[in-house]
Amino acid sequence: MAKRSLDHITNSWLYRASKAVGDVVIISALFLLFCLPVVTAGASVTALYYTVYHKYYKKTDNITKDFMHSLKDNLKNGIIVHLIYLIYSAVVGFNIYFAFFGWGDIRLPDWYIPVSLLPLLPVVFTLPFVYALMARFDNGIKGTVKNSFTLCMMNFPKFILIWLIVILALAISIGFPPAALVIPAGAAYLCQMITEKAFTAAIDVENSRGEENE
Repeated sequence: MAKRSLDHITNSWLYRASKAVGDVVIISALFLLFCLPVVTAGASVTALYYTVYHKYYKKTDNITKDFMHSLKDNLKNGIIVHLIYLIYSAVVGFNIYFAFFGWGDIRLPDWYIPVSLLPLLPVVFTLPFVYALMARFDNGIKGTVKNSFTLCMMNFPKFILIWLIVILALAISIGFPPAALVIPAGAAYLCQMITEKAFTAAIDVENSRGEENE
């Protein structure tokens, strides 16, 4: 009788809905927790993607275990890649600020303003796939960044959509902080739908080239 009652509860829509929400909150909370040291944010993004991929694509149910596994495996490369982007973006940001507002009495010519924006392109055309690639494949730092650029070129509309998802997620989380407990997992899920299709297409192209060479 007790087992039947327990089965009835666990199979109810309310239980399933509560568990689904709970899983999203746990994934997002783990992500936010390991973003706090700042330097580990890259590894945390990688672990977020890995966990969401295994949870919703591979249908596994080991959220904490999957997250910690990916975090440990990608900690070193995640920190290095994140610091590269962080330092580079800081330099580019200062350059843009200098171009727009000058420095004290120093003012640059107006034509330099659009030029100052050009160094943003390496970030724009590589960042969307970097952490997803790191979560799914072992290509080293150089190979990961290079492959991310290639995927952006192959998936121009899709990589713009990834940027829109990320920007919207950040805007919602900043405007309504409690949403940060669900937004990271939700945004990762939407991005994963795009990136996995891009990965599959790229692998198919690579396999076709290999068959032609044979």
